[in-house]
Amino acid sequence: MNHKIQKYKSNKLADKKWSLNKTPHKPSYDIAITIPSYAEYDYLFKTLDSINNQDTDMLKNTLVSIVINNSNNEKQSVIDNNNKTYEKLLESTFQFECLIIDAFTSKKIINNKYAGVGMARKICVDSILEYLNEHSLICFLDADTTISKKYLSTIYESYISKKWNAATVNFNHQNDEPKTKELINTYENYLKETALNIKKSGSPYCYVSLGSTMICSYNAYIAVGGMNKKKASEDFYFLQELEKYCGVTQIKDILVHPSSRYISRLYLGTSRRLEKALKGELDLSSLYFSKKSYNILTQWISLALDSRSIDLVDVKNKITNIDKNLLKFLNDINLDNAWKAINDAPTNNHFIKQFHRWFDGLCVFKLLKFYTKS
Repeated sequence: MNHKIQKYKSNKLADKKWSLNKTPHKPSYDIAITIPSYAEYDYLFKTLDSINNQDTDMLKNTLVSIVINNSNNEKQSVIDNNNKTYEKLLESTFQFECLIIDAFTSKKIINNKYAGVGMARKICVDSILEYLNEHSLICFLDADTTISKKYLSTIYESYISKKWNAATVNFNHQNDEPKTKELINTYENYLKETALNIKKSGSPYCYVSLGSTMICSYNAYIAVGGMNKKKASEDFYFLQELEKYCGVTQIKDILVHPSSRYISRLYLGTSRRLEKALKGELDLSSLYFSKKSYNILTQWISLALDSRSIDLVDVKNKITNIDKNLLKFLNDINLDNAWKAINDAPTNNHFIKQFHRWFDGLCVFKLLKFYTKS
């Protein structure tokens, strides 16, 4: 892994212009909590208060990094909010080591091409890597998400006992916005029901892709190439890479509480969908996938995993028996080339892993959307 660490730091590390506001007191920390902050003055300090309520001994080995960020094409109100946030952070004291990364002032702003939560998360982690060790945990929070008092202790106990390298925690949204009280319950049910139905289908990509629920080890972060720079859905793609690398454990305890606010600055995500629902532009019930789509997904995964060493022609005949449109869908995502590589797997376990590496979370959602729309 040392070679991978050096390679990452040489080729993939975020620009060094984004640096910490001070040197941490300790050379190494067991846990890092990383928080992107974009015009979050009204929310961030509630999140930090909830971190301050964690086990005192654990906080001694916890490093919190906050990247205050905006693009080079920003409203003055965002810039003012970020300045206000920065000044208050400098005046604040906590039971944990809190570091600030400036990605909002004139020489530190993020180019509009990359400005978004993916890049902000990447800067937040990459800036503190030298103060972590190969066994450190990296927790991804959002500035509007409070955490349970047992957040750190539950995660760390699970990490030690189950020896995972990536995980998600369970969540319940806050009822902090009266206008979205009913909508957030519908949306949360959609997220959790979708994950459960994907699990029943036999796919390992059966977690809710929510940024504030993600945790991974230092080694896993390096192994998957760090956080991606996507402006939206960065959590989906990051978790997908972690699943392919090491699997994603699901901690069932409800440990995080995201806000149920509604804002329009994101391309996707909870707040954007809530805003559209409030405006009458989106019926949240339309997000649910059809029973038929889950049925086809289940049959296809079962067929595929029972088809090791079977010729592709025979596999295609069985695919057609499931549904006449399924073969066309699979051909469009390159079944022919993929199957040859999958079928060359030396063992059945390797065969299963290769199949799921190809038919990944993105393919799962494409199939569900394909059959729900049709």
